[in-house]
Amino acid sequence: MTAPLEMLRRVTRDMAVTSELPVLLDSIASALAEHTGAVFVRVFLYQTDEECDVCRARVGAGGGDGVKRLHLRADRGDLQGILQDQHALPIDSPAPPGKVARERKPFLTNDLLAAVKGRVPDELFKFYEEIGVVAAGARPLEFRGELMGVIGMLSRRPFDPQEFELLGIFADQAAVAIKSAHLFAELGRYKERLQVENAYLQEEIRAEHGFEEIVGQSTVLRSVLRKVKQVAPVETTVLLTGETGTGKELIARAIHALSPRKDRAMIKVNCGAIPQGVVESELFGHEKGAFTGALQRRIGRFELADKGTLFMDEVGELPLDTQVKLLRVLQEQEFERVGSTRPMKVDVRLIAATNRDLDKEVAEGRFRADLFYRLNVFPIRIPPLRERPGDVPVLVEHYLAQFQRKMGKPLTRVDERSLEQLQRYAWPGNIRELQNVLERACVLANGPVVSVGETLRSSLNEAPSGGVPDLPPLQTLENSERAHIRRALAAAGGHVHGASGAAELLGINPSTLRSRMQKLGISLKTVPS
Repeated sequence: MTAPLEMLRRVTRDMAVTSELPVLLDSIASALAEHTGAVFVRVFLYQTDEECDVCRARVGAGGGDGVKRLHLRADRGDLQGILQDQHALPIDSPAPPGKVARERKPFLTNDLLAAVKGRVPDELFKFYEEIGVVAAGARPLEFRGELMGVIGMLSRRPFDPQEFELLGIFADQAAVAIKSAHLFAELGRYKERLQVENAYLQEEIRAEHGFEEIVGQSTVLRSVLRKVKQVAPVETTVLLTGETGTGKELIARAIHALSPRKDRAMIKVNCGAIPQGVVESELFGHEKGAFTGALQRRIGRFELADKGTLFMDEVGELPLDTQVKLLRVLQEQEFERVGSTRPMKVDVRLIAATNRDLDKEVAEGRFRADLFYRLNVFPIRIPPLRERPGDVPVLVEHYLAQFQRKMGKPLTRVDERSLEQLQRYAWPGNIRELQNVLERACVLANGPVVSVGETLRSSLNEAPSGGVPDLPPLQTLENSERAHIRRALAAAGGHVHGASGAAELLGINPSTLRSRMQKLGISLKTVPS
């Protein structure tokens, strides 16, 4: 070796200024080839096919066998590129790198041909003879007991044992640098994920979630909350069903907040808002160059939700081909990014939501039956607002306080006539519509008392046909009350008394309800079940 101490100083300095593994390995191989007089230098890393850039492309969809081998990651010298067939050596290989890796001991010989005769293929032995190689040396690359790889050298002149000992110091420094590069790359992956997750959470903070807590005291709502408490602590998949605007996302957030995953993010994706061509990329991510416009790698929602919860809203909108891949993730907790063949394991708790009748969608071939059964493990139906009219005053009070702070107006209450109108209305848009009607009324309010007369009439005129079939707008009070009681009886299955009976749904005494039914000529025989 020439100027060994200077070589050690220079290479150590070079290793300290780079954190990119390919650059680092090239630096190690180049320095040794330049300063040791070796005719050939090779740097092997001990890793699986999936961890090796060369082998990962080669194994393709097979994904490799998960076995660690010595993978050639850098070589320098007169023989560079000649021994590429030895790219991946098993650790039980009779070749010197395999012996060094197995025994974790250095290897040095100044009579290479005698040392390897009968232990390497005949063609390799003849090759050594032809090029005049006489000496070989190899050192394990270890960091705190972990085998990182092996450095190997061939030379046409004998190695000085004392200088070879100096190579051991260099190998220790190289192992530290390689481990640091591994950790730096892992840190980069975590940083990328945290950046995406932070951007997502900031987006969620800016978004309007409708209301900040579950508001209501009705029996049907309490029944939903009981189910939330039952399912939240376990890992069961939940399917939330209900009309648009009933608060499915809020229920999903409650499940997540009560679960063991509460310290991780709940990632949300609206399947109905994603263009069909990019659904898979949104859910599973994509690699750079996977398709036109994929200028950089993207992390998908499943990867973001690892160890947390994924809320898939409007899951009934997913294309059939994406449904197949979703089923695989649910069954195996495994997926591939678009443009990649490397499977990724995730630990995700799924909460799905839909306003569609998935039974009907399955029957008509628009939704896979096997995926439906996988999602429908613990279904929770979120009741529409017309089934919980007793919650309307509580919701009105809640939103009025919100808009008072938001608008800086001294809004104190909604007038009695308006409150009656709000309770009689069937709310085809549910809680979201109620919020919008109240906000509009608060904007128009000129004093502390809010009237919703004009804004509610506007909503009635804008409501889609068929949205309120039993209650046409602007009926007489008596007809409105009759229709409202009939709907409550129908929702209660014809029961006046008891839990979830019509009286409890309406928030009145059963005897009072029977008196009103008699006065309005309502018979239980005429109520649809």
